[in-house]
Amino acid sequence: MDPESRSVDSRSGGQPVPVCVVPYTNSESEISLVDLWRIIAARKYLVLMSVLVAVALATVYVFVAEPSYRAEANLLPPQQQDIQALAVNINGSSDLGVERYTPELVYQAFLKNLRSKGLRREFFDANDLVMHYLNDASDKDANIDRVFDRKFNVNLQVQEDKADPSLAVVSLSDTDPQLASQWLNQLVEFADKRTVRQLVNDVNSAIRSEIDGIQRQMDSKLKLAAQRRFDRINQLREALRIAKETAATGASVSPVVPGKKQPNIVVSTGQMPLYMRGEEALKAEISVLESRKSDEPFIPALRNLQERKAFLDGALIDAGQLSSITIDMAARVPYKAEKPRKSFVFLLASVLGLMFGIFAAMISEVFNHSRQ
Repeated sequence: MDPESRSVDSRSGGQPVPVCVVPYTNSESEISLVDLWRIIAARKYLVLMSVLVAVALATVYVFVAEPSYRAEANLLPPQQQDIQALAVNINGSSDLGVERYTPELVYQAFLKNLRSKGLRREFFDANDLVMHYLNDASDKDANIDRVFDRKFNVNLQVQEDKADPSLAVVSLSDTDPQLASQWLNQLVEFADKRTVRQLVNDVNSAIRSEIDGIQRQMDSKLKLAAQRRFDRINQLREALRIAKETAATGASVSPVVPGKKQPNIVVSTGQMPLYMRGEEALKAEISVLESRKSDEPFIPALRNLQERKAFLDGALIDAGQLSSITIDMAARVPYKAEKPRKSFVFLLASVLGLMFGIFAAMISEVFNHSRQ
């Protein structure tokens, strides 16, 4: 070990000295903003050509792409008079266990149906909309479920206004603006009728169930009344035979005492046997009972049941009197295409073309620098 090394070790105390390694940088490989602007200016035609090509492609897309139009309808809850028939009948039949419907409940039932995929598919099939979305009639064997999901259902939207939850906006997008508005109005009407029919069926089903129960009570009472009348006739006939055999016509209920004059008084009590009423009275009652045409006047509470049944018969609801929504604004034919958005497409194409042009200019500059 030479003296110089020993002196270094003695100065450092035998401890390692930290060394900071600074990488070599070549100032020529760095590009500043000024250099970037110089590159762009030097190759401005390349950048301009890139932008023009991108705009040209965007122009072709705008003219080739099939436009899509969006029809909208604004809906509100029904007015009170729109469900008045439903409310009146429910009040009159409050003991049937039927829920009292309010405009809000009816409106939510409508929105639920409108969002239902099953109802949408039923409308789709009922109007044979698959033929509109197929390019050729020979493609009818295509997967209808896929056509429904990707062409119709995905383009049908129901949105409630955040500021006013009672306002709902229903929209349908399609390449044909006339059909978009027509189908949307038909779908709203279809869902409205379905909702009304469901509500009416719920109430009418409860009313009819009550009517059936009352009718069963009436039939049972009439049957029992006829049986009681038949039993009464048999009792009277038996009493008549006894009266004939014992010659009890005009007999008194008082005991007969030998040698004592009996008063000429006939007392009728509830405990007196029927045969003591006399042969003529028994025959008369039998004749009346046999000739009776109806037992209804002699059945207690029958008229009350008939009154209740008549009321419920009149309480049945006609679906044509109801509506589950208020159409604030029906769908109109859109005059402006929703897609493609031309301004956005051209702006995006210009930005992408400019970025690609700058990138191409920088690559060209790197190649030129490498050759030099």
